[in-house]
Amino acid sequence: MAVAVNVHIRKGPGEAAPGQPILREGNSFNTKDIAPDVKGLGGPIEMLVGLDKEGNIEDVEVLSHNETSQYAAGISEPEFLDQFKGKGSEDDFIVGEDIDGVTHATISSSAVAMTLKTSLERINRPGHVSKKKAPFNLNLDFYLTVLIITFLLMAFYLKANWLRYTGLFISVLYFGFWKANFISMTSLGGVFLWNLPDFRSNIAWYVFIFSGLILTFLIGAFYCTYMCPFGGLQIFLNKIFKFNVEITPQVEKSLRKIKYILLWILTVLVLTLNNANIVNYEPFATVFLRRGSVAAWLILAIVLILSLFHHRPFCSWFCAAGAFLDMLSKAGRKVFKKR
Repeated sequence: MAVAVNVHIRKGPGEAAPGQPILREGNSFNTKDIAPDVKGLGGPIEMLVGLDKEGNIEDVEVLSHNETSQYAAGISEPEFLDQFKGKGSEDDFIVGEDIDGVTHATISSSAVAMTLKTSLERINRPGHVSKKKAPFNLNLDFYLTVLIITFLLMAFYLKANWLRYTGLFISVLYFGFWKANFISMTSLGGVFLWNLPDFRSNIAWYVFIFSGLILTFLIGAFYCTYMCPFGGLQIFLNKIFKFNVEITPQVEKSLRKIKYILLWILTVLVLTLNNANIVNYEPFATVFLRRGSVAAWLILAIVLILSLFHHRPFCSWFCAAGAFLDMLSKAGRKVFKKR
């Protein structure tokens, strides 16, 4: 970045007159100092932003973030950040309208845009509260998410296997390979820490995540059995190859304890380190985004091979998010006195 780091933030009355810019001409600022309250799924996205003499963005660089790496790799790239050059506080900064988001990183893209928009408003128009908010993003993704979950609910209540497998196949294709949506320890960690993305810009994400959680609490193991794209992928692999290996109930019971131990350890890490992305161990993003480290690909390969011999091995033994959903389902049964 060519601009100098020279931040002038108003700290008291008189340093800047009402309605006057906080920064002087040609200065730069760190968004962490101006808009720390604007968050992605992993928390605030810290950027260094240079302004021209009109108070518009001259240059921008991402310094740090806790977004999931497989999703958010593109938010630091010039192809994405160059779109913000020349924009000022009067621009919309809306992903899908005047900003093109990074593929599979809508939440992170929106967080970058909102962080910059909020920072510019606070710098160039101190004391001003913008009346214009991002529109509710009721796009095709929202309607398809609602439609698919409705279909899955119908399959759940009708108890028809062909409907269930049809719904799971749709879930694998759409929620998995197309949108890369799933309930993981990273997304749960974001909920635990209340690092939630902007609701208006990410309604489809809220519908997917909270439908999975709420329906699991209300009616049982709905997400794991009907919605989870990775669970569906394991089921189809097992059914296609039919190499099932019998495991004794005692061994199965012991293996199932692993995911509860993982849940406890990972929850402590999230809350202690205040970082949801640190527990990103699941192979979900690797298979559906086709990105990941060597270790991630190795874990995925082991899980998929195990799926040839056992019904949903990762879900049964190693999925900490699944352990949380099991506990949520049991809590729902107790509340509603289900047997």
